[in-house]
Amino acid sequence: MQESFKNRISKFWKSFSEEEYQIREMMDNKADGETLLNFVDSILQIAFHKIFFEMGINDEGKYELILTPEGDRARLMLLHYWLEHAPEHLWEKWNFYSTKPPHGKPGSTLQMFDTKIGEEDLTIYPEIDDDRNKVNIEIYSPKLMALEEGKRYSMLFIYLDQFVGELYTMEYIGYIDFVESTLDKESVLISQLKSIVDKAMEENGWTKFINPTEIYSGYQIEPNEKEGWTLREDVFSGYTSCSPLLNDYYKGESPRYKEAKENGVIFGFIFFENVDIPRENVVNFRGDIEDKIVAQTIPYGIANSLGGATGYHFSYIDFIIYDFNAFMNIAKEIMVGYDFEEMGYSDFTQEADTILFN
Repeated sequence: MQESFKNRISKFWKSFSEEEYQIREMMDNKADGETLLNFVDSILQIAFHKIFFEMGINDEGKYELILTPEGDRARLMLLHYWLEHAPEHLWEKWNFYSTKPPHGKPGSTLQMFDTKIGEEDLTIYPEIDDDRNKVNIEIYSPKLMALEEGKRYSMLFIYLDQFVGELYTMEYIGYIDFVESTLDKESVLISQLKSIVDKAMEENGWTKFINPTEIYSGYQIEPNEKEGWTLREDVFSGYTSCSPLLNDYYKGESPRYKEAKENGVIFGFIFFENVDIPRENVVNFRGDIEDKIVAQTIPYGIANSLGGATGYHFSYIDFIIYDFNAFMNIAKEIMVGYDFEEMGYSDFTQEADTILFN
C-alpha cells in the first residue's frame, strides 16, 4: 500500500528543517537557479509525486516557498494540509504558501506569446454575484482578444494571479467574458480588482476562505431509480467542498483521485442504508455520524470531511483521507455501532470495490 500522505508530509518537514539553512545559503549566494530548484524539488518529492513551486525573498528579507495547485481545487486540499503542518520554528525566516500570493504592483507588465500587456491594456467591468459569492468580470482587451482562446485565458489568469492572488482567482472570481467593445458601465484596473472582492466579501458577509475542505456548495441530481443502479446513482441532493471530484466520479473518470493516490491521499466515502430513517431526520442523522468520525480524525491529521449526500436508498459522507489505515479503523469502529442492514466504504472511483462493515 502507498505510504500515507500524513507520513510523507511529516518526513518532508523533518527533511526541510534539516536542509533549509543550505537552501537559504544558496539563495543568498545567488546559486544557479536550476541547481537550487532541483535541490528543493528533491525534498518536495518526499511529500509530492509532482509539484509546481516558486521561490524567492520578499521585501522584508524573508525567504518564500510558494506551492501552486495550478487552479485545481482537489490539489489545493493537499497543499493546504502541507501548509497547516509547517513547523512553527521555520516561520521566523520563511513564508510558506499553498497558492501564489498577489505580488503585482501598479505598472507591472506581463509578456507571453509575443504579447506584452500592462494595466492600461485591460478594461475590467466587475459585477457582484451575491448568490454565488463571486465577482464576475467582463474584459475589453484588444491585445488579449488577438490571441487564440487558450493563450488568451492562460495569459489572463497569470496576470490575475499577480494582482488578485491565485486563491482569490480560484474562489472569488466567477464568470469571465471578453467583450468586443467598451461598455457603458463602471470599470476598474486589474490592480483595483482585489479591493473590489474584499469589499464584496465584507459588505455581503461572504465566508472568508481559510480551509478549502470547509467551503461548501450544494447540488441536486436526478436519481436513477431503474433496476441495477450503483452507489451514488440514487443521490438527489448533497453538498460538497470539491465539485471537480464529484464531476469526475459521475463522468466515470478519476484523474484527481489517481493523482492524489500517488501522493498517499485517498478520496472516498462512507455509505449506509437510510430507508428506515424518517425522511425528516435523514440529514441530521448523517450529520451526527459525520461529527463522530471527524472528531476522531481531523485533530490527528487523518482525514477531513468533504460534505455529504442523500439518496433514496443510501446516505453518503465524503472524505479526503491522509492516513487510510487509521481512517478505516476509526470509521469501522463507529459504523458497527449502528444497526444498518448495509453499510461500508468506497473509493471515489466507479470501478472501486466496496468494503462492507457488516
